[in-house]
Amino acid sequence: MFTGLSTCWGSSPSDEVVSNPGASPQGGVLPPAWFPRGQGVFSLNPIEGYEPPVLSGHRDGIVGIFFTGVATQKAAIVEGKEPPILCTLSRDGGLFSWGLVEKGQGLKTNRPKTSKKRKPSSFATEEQEDKNGSAEMADEDVPAPSLAGGSWALLGKEYFNQRGAKVTCYDFHKGSGILVTGMSSGVFDLHRLPEFECLQTLSIIGCAKLGQLLVWEWRSDSYVLKQQGHFFDISTAAFSPDGSMIATGSDDRKAPVTAVAFIPSGNALVSASLDGTVRAYDLLRYRNFRTMTSPTPVQFGSLAVDPAGEIVAAGTADTFQIYVWSLKTGRLLDILAGHEGPISCLAFSPTESILASGSWDKTVRTWDVFNGKSAIEIFQHSHDVLALGFRPDGKQLAASTLDGTITFWNPQEGEMQSFIEGRRDIKGGRLQSDRRAAGNLSSGACFTSVTYSADGSFIIAGGASKFVCIYDVAEKIMLRRFQVTQNRSLDGVLDMLNSKNMTDAGPLQLIDHEEKDEDVELLQGIVDAAGAVGVPGNKKKPAARTRCVTLSPTGRCWAAATTEGLLLYSLDDGLVFDPTDLTEDLTPAACHTTLAAGSYVRALLIALRLGDNDLLRHCILSTPVGQVGTVAGALPSSFSPQVLGLLADLLNESPHVEFILMWVRTICVSHGRFLEGASSNVAIMPAMRSLQKALSRMHEDMATSCESNIYTLEFLTQAGKAAAKK
Repeated sequence: MFTGLSTCWGSSPSDEVVSNPGASPQGGVLPPAWFPRGQGVFSLNPIEGYEPPVLSGHRDGIVGIFFTGVATQKAAIVEGKEPPILCTLSRDGGLFSWGLVEKGQGLKTNRPKTSKKRKPSSFATEEQEDKNGSAEMADEDVPAPSLAGGSWALLGKEYFNQRGAKVTCYDFHKGSGILVTGMSSGVFDLHRLPEFECLQTLSIIGCAKLGQLLVWEWRSDSYVLKQQGHFFDISTAAFSPDGSMIATGSDDRKAPVTAVAFIPSGNALVSASLDGTVRAYDLLRYRNFRTMTSPTPVQFGSLAVDPAGEIVAAGTADTFQIYVWSLKTGRLLDILAGHEGPISCLAFSPTESILASGSWDKTVRTWDVFNGKSAIEIFQHSHDVLALGFRPDGKQLAASTLDGTITFWNPQEGEMQSFIEGRRDIKGGRLQSDRRAAGNLSSGACFTSVTYSADGSFIIAGGASKFVCIYDVAEKIMLRRFQVTQNRSLDGVLDMLNSKNMTDAGPLQLIDHEEKDEDVELLQGIVDAAGAVGVPGNKKKPAARTRCVTLSPTGRCWAAATTEGLLLYSLDDGLVFDPTDLTEDLTPAACHTTLAAGSYVRALLIALRLGDNDLLRHCILSTPVGQVGTVAGALPSSFSPQVLGLLADLLNESPHVEFILMWVRTICVSHGRFLEGASSNVAIMPAMRSLQKALSRMHEDMATSCESNIYTLEFLTQAGKAAAKK
């Protein structure tokens, strides 16, 4: 977290700054792009008499700046060239190399190999020449950081020449001196510096706008991996019954998915879409095994599955009806009619055969689906109903309305119990098209999704705002409010806007006054019909909002489907991904090689980071008896529950009982304090229960064998004594 601003570089707020500036290896100089077609060399620490130079010459905007590595500089010296210290890359494909000359020495870009080589630049002092000549050095008593004295010079210019394509991204590997650049045409070029030798050209069919990730092995030009996520708003999300998986639906297809739900067994997933179908997917075979449709074309906007997993209900947005199917046969069982507006939400009672439906006609209706009866109760509201949620015990129903109120009902008696006015709580952030300040806005402040906690003591609500609120149901007070994003490129994040940007045609940021069409996006911005009257090209930025909130059945994690994607909030630290645990050296082959070399601790850590249980079992059983104490003691405490869970499985299937018990005892002794302190962690308890169950079963088996052996030994002893007397 930033608590204050230490230094600000730049002359005015209108200066263009590059998105990814570089930093010197010594950490003393930072070269951000200061001007649209130039870059400045700034010092992180103030230096008396130092004026940041401006290196210019590009004909287009700067895409990236990077310092070269030691390997690149040595290669240039071997070729008789001045070593490039800094490289700049522009959108038009221009790559400029900049060198450093110490004070009082001339610049020679092509030195003869037989000439006496002067000492290369130590990269410890430098300063730019100004227009009148070379600048004076700073006071010698003040220690100058790296690259603070001398003069900069342009060593060379190279161009990619990709037939009008623009450079959009880049990366530089200092160890090998390889520069990879991505073009707007989908072409990637790999060049080796400093000779600018083209190593490979890849034409990749992928798009960042569509959420695609592609991995290539550039030496063999082979395709490795392609992944694609949602490239538009996530509209719905649902946890599996055991909380291990989460399913999401989005608006990024021709037929947006409006709702998803798992069946109670967790083996199938059901989704509803605006294309008029409800589809069921088998999660074991990964196929669509059931497609349920209506007699007439409709658009489904809500979905619910009964607690037994036999009935599927979907509400429509155009005909105001509820369709009920049998999941096993796919047959349409009933059509429930009665609402006078689009059905926005459905929810089955967890304990009774009651289906609740909310609609824009300002009512909530309960239905007896299994007996085929009409509406049992009608709960009248003052505004449109947007979301429903049953308490886990089925004795309370929460309904969120358009005015920002959450009303609690008794579904059996049909009585209103209480309500929460949450308009002021969720209100926050001013849209650029708003004519009023954020504090004076009241329209649109509502909750579009609500969910109860596992014990029903609190409720989580999110909606058309940057906030997600958690309320205490009994006390009717807000416990906490989460801000789901700080991204200022989204609309509705800032509470105050600059009034200077407001014009007669609308906000200045929303007017597309550029005549260039080079960067045409596949997904056009949302057109603001109210603000675009008579103004062509007026576009609206995506607004920060939460379309769905869902709670894990474990009660330790909840998810929010927001404009930026799916956000997970958890009480468990184990869900935090640590990318430092995975490198290209962590492979099963490396684990076997390390194990053969006798490095048992490292082999065990590789297997744990890979998450391969078979490999982990092999490492445990391959550890010598004398090394068990050392290996178990060197094991990080965070991995001890995973190892104990595997040891519990080995006790049930392996004949090496004493060896496995030695592992269990050593881990419990070495990491006992950690296990005791984390006993309340849900992730540790399954491993401990499995271990206790395995030990109890083994104790019973051994006790039975020992008792029978005692009587057998007594018989043999007595028989031997009797034979000796004879």
